[in-house]
Amino acid sequence: MEKIARVNLSELIAEKIKNDIIKGKLQPRERLPTREELCQKWGVSRVALREALKKLETMGIVEIHQGRGTFVRKACEEIFQNTFIFQSMLGRETILALLEARKVIETELARFAAQRVTDEEFARLEEILTQMEKNVDDDDSLEFAVRDFQFHKQIGILAKNEVLFLMFEKIQTLIQDQQREMFGYGKGSVSLQNSLNDHRKIYAMLQNRDAEGAAMKMKEHITYMEKRIREHTKNGMDGGSSE
Repeated sequence: MEKIARVNLSELIAEKIKNDIIKGKLQPRERLPTREELCQKWGVSRVALREALKKLETMGIVEIHQGRGTFVRKACEEIFQNTFIFQSMLGRETILALLEARKVIETELARFAAQRVTDEEFARLEEILTQMEKNVDDDDSLEFAVRDFQFHKQIGILAKNEVLFLMFEKIQTLIQDQQREMFGYGKGSVSLQNSLNDHRKIYAMLQNRDAEGAAMKMKEHITYMEKRIREHTKNGMDGGSSE
């Protein structure tokens, strides 16, 4: 008999919000009800709701603004049309092919970024690293996953190659579930501190305008993450743990 897949409550909440957007119950730029209202309406915990919103933020579906609330992103309709159906059909071999493509593309993005970044453009990367340090101190793996994506996205922006950046965004969207789970649910499988150290090394190479060094550090970092995701997808698609 086949094993029954486990369903995470935060994933159910995220699916509910996505379905509301698809059906037009929530419009682009619309503000979601407060977290208190959603928890009460659905009878879920703040922790589960928080995890669901972080997932949706990482996927580019919502934007979370401290003190203002959570808003549906303007561009989320295109994300639904171009990626959700395809993502649900991804098999392990396709995921592995996407990981290989990601390594090639982000290695070159890091190389170009080191060559093209200006002194003024380091501020955003520094801000993200500071936030990641706080996430490590708080042992907040879900928030760290969001910052991880932002760091890589910012390097893509600094590379100043729109074609490569578009390819990067598409790949990240398609494999983000695997990446997020490595941080959020794979306790012990990924060290947040080690990942932070990798990002610091990449940042140092960018500051030194060391294109080859930045490319090498990025390749090493993604190779490690690729290995972990390969293990994760193998276990998950084989049925996972029976415990």
